[in-house]
Amino acid sequence: MSRRAIRQRADVCHLCEFIGARQPLGQPFRARKSLQPLGALSNGKRLYSQKLRTFNGPGITVVKTIPPNSIARKPQRANEGHATQAELERALEEVKTTANTLLSQEKVPSEADTKYLIGRCKFVAKLLVFEPPTSSLDRKNGATSALLSLDDSNAKKVPIHMLPPALQCMADELSNLVYSIVKHPPVFITPAVLEAYVEIQALLGKSQSFPEIFQLYASKPVPQEGSFPIRYSEQNPNKVANAIPLPVADRALQTAVNAKQLVVAMDIIEAAYTTKAFRRAKFVRKGLLPATGLAVAPVAAYTIASQLAVLQTTMDSAMATNVAFAGILAYVGFTATIGVVAVTTANDQMDRVTWAPGVPLRERWMREEERAAIDKVAGAWGFRESWRRGEEEGEDWDALREWVGRKGMMLDRVELMEGME
Repeated sequence: MSRRAIRQRADVCHLCEFIGARQPLGQPFRARKSLQPLGALSNGKRLYSQKLRTFNGPGITVVKTIPPNSIARKPQRANEGHATQAELERALEEVKTTANTLLSQEKVPSEADTKYLIGRCKFVAKLLVFEPPTSSLDRKNGATSALLSLDDSNAKKVPIHMLPPALQCMADELSNLVYSIVKHPPVFITPAVLEAYVEIQALLGKSQSFPEIFQLYASKPVPQEGSFPIRYSEQNPNKVANAIPLPVADRALQTAVNAKQLVVAMDIIEAAYTTKAFRRAKFVRKGLLPATGLAVAPVAAYTIASQLAVLQTTMDSAMATNVAFAGILAYVGFTATIGVVAVTTANDQMDRVTWAPGVPLRERWMREEERAAIDKVAGAWGFRESWRRGEEEGEDWDALREWVGRKGMMLDRVELMEGME
C-alpha cells in the first residue's frame, strides 16, 4: 500500500516539534563529510527546519539558523495556494548561498553534498510552479498546508509562461544556478544527479541545456577524489554505464516538445537515443539473455539428445544422438527465427514515422526507441487530425522531413496513410 495513502496529517506545531527533535544539525561543506541526506530535503516538511552553515572566511564559520516556521507563517496573498514572493526570494537566496559555498571549494565535492544542493533546488522549483489544491484545511493553515501538499498527486502545475514576471525571473535564475552546478568541473554527474537536473529543468520548462548536459554526462572528465590540485581522468563515452537512462531521455524530450523547440528536440534525440552507449545498454538489458540462451542451445540440445538415445533400442546410439540433436536444433532454430521476425517487424506502435525499405531487422530493433522519439516529435509538430496529414508545410516541417529521411526512415509513408491502402 502506498505510504501516501496511509499517512496521517498531524497538526503543524506537533510536526515541527517532531522534526526538531529528530533532525540532526546540519554540517558545513567538507571534502569528505556529507551534508544532510537527500531524503531530508526532497520533502517540504523538513527543508526549512535545517541550519545553513556558510564560510565567511578562513577559519570563520557563520551559522545562519532558518526558523522552522519561516515558511509556515500565514502570509498575505491573493492566491492562497502559493508562497509569497518574499518567501520564494528568501528560499532562492539560501540556495544561492549554499551553491556558492559548494562551488568555491578547492576540493572535489562529495556526492551527498551535490545531491543535497540539487534537492534544495528541486524543492524551490516546486514552490515556483506547483499550486497545491485549496481546501478548508489550506484556508485555515495557509502556506504550511500548501507546502505539505506539494507531493500530492492532485497538485496543479502552473505553466511557466503564466507565472508573474518576477517569478519567471526567479525561475531563470534557478535554472542557471542548477546548470552552473552540474557544469562545474569538480562535480561528477551521477545518474541520480542527472535525473534530478532533468526534473528541475522540466518543472521550469527549460530544455535548451539538455543536449549539452547529456554529452557532459557521457564525456565529462572524472575528478579524482582526494587529489589537490584536482586531477581528472578521461572516461569512455561509449561505455554502457554512460548511456542516458530511457525515462530521463523521454522526460527531456517531452519538455522540449511542450516548449515547441524543434531544434532542441532533435539535438536531444541525437545526444541520447543515437549513441553507441544507448544501443549497447539496450542490448545488455534486453538482448543479452536471449543471445546467451541461443549460444548455449547447441550444448543443451546435444546433452538432451545423448540422454534420449539411451532410452531407445531401434538404432545405433550414435545415430540416434545425431538425429535427436538435429531435430532439437531445427525446432529451436525455427521457433527462434519466427520470434525474432515477429518482434522486429511489429509496427502497431508506429504512427507517422516508419522504416524505409531495406533497413535490416536487427537495426530496426536496436533503433526502435530512436524511431519512437522521432515519431513523437513528428506527431507534435504536425496536424492532429489524421485526415489532414500530409498537408503540413514550412521550414520546420521540411527540415524535419529531410532529417527523418537521412536516418533511414519515412515520414507519412503514402501507402500506409488512412484511405491510401
